Amino acid sequence: MKKYFTFVTFGMLLLSMTAAGVAVAISEPVAEEPVLIAEKIAADGYYQDMIYPEAARESVPLYVDPGYSYLTIKPGESDEMTVTLYNYGEDTITVEPRIVPKFLSDNKLDEDWVSISPAKAEIKTEDTQEFTIKVSVPEDAELGHYNANIFFSGLEGDIAAMYPGYNGALDLSVNVWLPPNVQVFNSYISDRVEAGSEYEYVIRLKNVADKPIYIDPEFEKVEDELYYGSQVSLDEKDVIITSPSVIEAGEKAIVKVKVKIPGNAEGSVNGRINLNIKDRTISEWGQKVSMNFDAWQQPDEPYRTTFTAATDDPVTIKIFSTKYNYGSSSISSTTPSFEVVLTNAEGEVRPVLISTSYTGSVSLGQQSPVIYRMAMDEAAGSYMEAEVPVTENIEQLNVYKEGSTGYTETYRFDGDAGEWTLEIMPHDTENFEYSINIGPSE
Repeated sequence: MKKYFTFVTFGMLLLSMTAAGVAVAISEPVAEEPVLIAEKIAADGYYQDMIYPEAARESVPLYVDPGYSYLTIKPGESDEMTVTLYNYGEDTITVEPRIVPKFLSDNKLDEDWVSISPAKAEIKTEDTQEFTIKVSVPEDAELGHYNANIFFSGLEGDIAAMYPGYNGALDLSVNVWLPPNVQVFNSYISDRVEAGSEYEYVIRLKNVADKPIYIDPEFEKVEDELYYGSQVSLDEKDVIITSPSVIEAGEKAIVKVKVKIPGNAEGSVNGRINLNIKDRTISEWGQKVSMNFDAWQQPDEPYRTTFTAATDDPVTIKIFSTKYNYGSSSISSTTPSFEVVLTNAEGEVRPVLISTSYTGSVSLGQQSPVIYRMAMDEAAGSYMEAEVPVTENIEQLNVYKEGSTGYTETYRFDGDAGEWTLEIMPHDTENFEYSINIGPSE
């Protein structure tokens, strides 16, 4: 009997604990979690994962697929796309699509370029409706990227534009372009430089058109742009440009840029070359070559360290410096050098330079200078290479990509037991390593 009573009591205790746990669970409020949606935004298989709050989703129960569209069209031509609207609400929705300028967009898409069919439709609950959007670019349109929102519902503004695809909103971008008649083979110059030194760079061009094309390169300051923040811009007096004024049909040209780095420069120094190519097929930013330099100051004092020699054996000192490839077009090659002095209780010793050596790292990766422009035909959207075959040396794919180079100087002197001070003054380098070996030479 006692055994039976024990089992019953234990079972009632378990039930009471379970009930209490359930009561606690029910009494606690459950926070609403956002819905993670993998949204298809283009026919070529590009997706965007986005957190879409359920509250915003219920504003207008109208889903647009795709929610984003990117069209690339030449002046005088047109392209179209089809979007599908799905009404997941409980009521029939009347849809009248409207084109609205995109907030904070520099180039607003002209609504006269866009036609939408049908102009009005009713979508029953859980039903779908297709709309065809056609964009016709005028012959005289300027090249560039244009943007707009298309709202299929009565909701506009931040909520709709924030979640393209939902609330009946479509984000439409149009790239107006032409195949470039001039190929610019290096769109930037980047280098690690020494303050007060001069460097020379080249910009390689080719005219792939059947007519002469005129150019008039000039220097531009960039310090007023938000992108560069507190970085310092070069001045016009720091840059000398040598260039032909015309590139004949099918010919190549080289623009030489000589840069004098200010003596007080330290850190990031920038500038820009506007090639001023007189041809409609070259967009405003397609002919600007940015210059980005990391300037360092030659130190006034040498680096100092101390070591102890336990024997009178010869002392061998190796100094190693690394240069990294910044992808520049510099033709001013400088080799690091070092001034080495040792001092002990008896005075100063200048070791003898016995050898120098060079090292380098190379990877087999194709690094093409050929311009890749964003293009899209009727089949798909992708980056497409310039149409003209490339065969000249300056346009060949560079199979070997240089990573970094190293330079080593080896010094030796007759040793002497005791305390030593080593001084190293570096030139034309921003870094170095050293080693001290005390003992018989190899």
